[in-house]
Amino acid sequence: MKPRNYGYINDVDDLIQRTPLDVVLSHYGLPLTDQSSNEYRMHCVFNDACAESQYGNLSVATDSFKRVYAHCCRVKGNLLTLIHGLEHRQPPTGGKLRAQEFKEAVAKLREITATSQHEDSAPHVTPKPVVAPVAKPATNTPLVRHEKEAARALADLRTDLIVDPAMMNPEAAKYVRSRPWMTPELLRHWGVGWIPGNGRSLFRKNYLVYSHRNTHGEIVSYSGRDLSFEAKWQDWIRRGKPEGKKPNKHRYVKGYHRGLELYGGHGSRLGEEHVPASLEQRGLVVVEGMNEVLRMDSLGVCAVGLGSTTATDAQITTLVSHARSVAANRITLLPDCDEAGETGFKELLWRLAEARADVRLGISRTMFDGRFADRQPEGFSDSEWLDIDGAT
Repeated sequence: MKPRNYGYINDVDDLIQRTPLDVVLSHYGLPLTDQSSNEYRMHCVFNDACAESQYGNLSVATDSFKRVYAHCCRVKGNLLTLIHGLEHRQPPTGGKLRAQEFKEAVAKLREITATSQHEDSAPHVTPKPVVAPVAKPATNTPLVRHEKEAARALADLRTDLIVDPAMMNPEAAKYVRSRPWMTPELLRHWGVGWIPGNGRSLFRKNYLVYSHRNTHGEIVSYSGRDLSFEAKWQDWIRRGKPEGKKPNKHRYVKGYHRGLELYGGHGSRLGEEHVPASLEQRGLVVVEGMNEVLRMDSLGVCAVGLGSTTATDAQITTLVSHARSVAANRITLLPDCDEAGETGFKELLWRLAEARADVRLGISRTMFDGRFADRQPEGFSDSEWLDIDGAT
């Protein structure tokens, strides 16, 4: 193993400590710090989706250590981490700057410092006032009206999706058949299916594709569930969980703000036969993912999905609005019964209660004598759901 160059590390630490934060902010045309405060706040530079959350700010300590913390996506670091975010608009690979990313950030900081020193030695010129760019509110444009031709061409991609397991490749067929409730009729209704490898899609490497709609029922994106995820996950564990190599279960189209939508939250669902009765009996049911929404629909239950373990401000606002308008202000939560799922839904429960929604918890790891610990709603059998539903 190559020995660590501690002299180089110490030099970098010294560079960070003696570079004023205002020098970096000025380089990127950002408002300067308030000298009376020991903390500087700005919009998150690591994840555009953070703009959708009330916790979307990024704080930077103005002391010599320049500690950085993103309150929404929880990226931590120092001045080099901030520079990486400002340059690339994403967090470091694996959550921490290493190797090439670290070297690039150091080189950029040296460049910024050198430029600042050169400007300090030049004749003084009164700088023009810096005007911070106004961030445009995030939106999801329906694909049929998208400004990019490539996106418009995908608007009717759902017509290419294969819903019959007999016509899918082995992995897709196995995935669908292991979920007997995933009938061709259900998949076709939701715009879900497998796409051949030669399809006109970003999802050519063995994905089950899902259509995503806005509240008006217009398709705004597609996502793919990696059918090889389980094998990739086990391989990642066997290789010692290398940083930056953690596999992703789902892939979303770049630019899609999933935190603005609820999967299954389009208004046209109200016209479906079983929906009014479900809303009257249980209120609006909230789950995590797409499969959970589909499984609930197969049981005659109207559910919407967050697409995550946590809800954004926009999603909470929509949930409260839907509950008040069509579900007598009632909401039932069905999280995945694992630590991550319950942690996210505990916060959601609190937020919905603060909004005066009549919210209740339908399932957890300890309810029903722990019978559903480490289970997900998509895996509930018909008889298990009857037990849960009867107690809700």
